[in-house]
Amino acid sequence: MLCTNCGKNPAQTYSLRTKEGEKRLLLCPDCYKRLYGERTDGFFSTLLGVVDGERRACPTCGATLEEFRKTGLLGCADCYTVFREELIPTVRFMQGQGRIKHEGKVPSAGAKAKYDRVRALAYEQEALLKRLKEAKNAGDDVAACAIKFRLDAINKELNGGDGT
Repeated sequence: MLCTNCGKNPAQTYSLRTKEGEKRLLLCPDCYKRLYGERTDGFFSTLLGVVDGERRACPTCGATLEEFRKTGLLGCADCYTVFREELIPTVRFMQGQGRIKHEGKVPSAGAKAKYDRVRALAYEQEALLKRLKEAKNAGDDVAACAIKFRLDAINKELNGGDGT
């Protein structure tokens, strides 16, 4: 049998998996390489189960599944949607224990309280700076001195002091 593309060289049968099912292609090795590229056998291609001849690309960035198989990197956030079915086995392997949702580290128990304290100090600092400006414009040196004292305490706490 001759290649269905060039019609000159002896053909080989290649399998192409698509969403609709499996297709059989009768191509010579040269046409197959020209049309579908080289098959990659790297780490990510092993995880993904390389499909000969699949040349889909992300419509947003143009990245292909073949590029991901070679580098392990996707081109943009939309690639996760476009290549979802192919990526699930890789994500499950990388996350361990068959999970497909990332479960990162959990903040320490006191992290929220610490964050809330820093935010409150930042708001207080902003308000005190306005009051300090008003006190200076009004010529109230006593109020300005008290405000500066409190600002110094806030700065000390925000920059690693104990603030007590």
